[in-house]
Amino acid sequence: MTLGAFFLFCLATAGMTHIIIESSLLEPAREYLRGRLPPKIFSILECYQCCGTWCGFLCGFILLSYNPFVVLACGCAGSFVSVLTATYLEYLTAKSVIDTHGS
Repeated sequence: MTLGAFFLFCLATAGMTHIIIESSLLEPAREYLRGRLPPKIFSILECYQCCGTWCGFLCGFILLSYNPFVVLACGCAGSFVSVLTATYLEYLTAKSVIDTHGS
């Protein structure tokens, strides 16, 4: 695996997770599925760790390897990367609010 493939995997997994959970583009689909899926299944679409795991599986399979052990590791990495990026985005949002109202 090259460094470029690693960065593409990280960005693709984090981006896909963020699009699924937060985007206004998929809001109608999330609302449609909210009442139609069991709550445990639907919670995947609201949780960065859960959704990141599945996005990591998919991105790992498509971008890196068909090896099931690599795909499993990509799911774990996708979970971490998605939570890390979501936490960082929340930090930036909070910091901008504090900077705007604190000065």
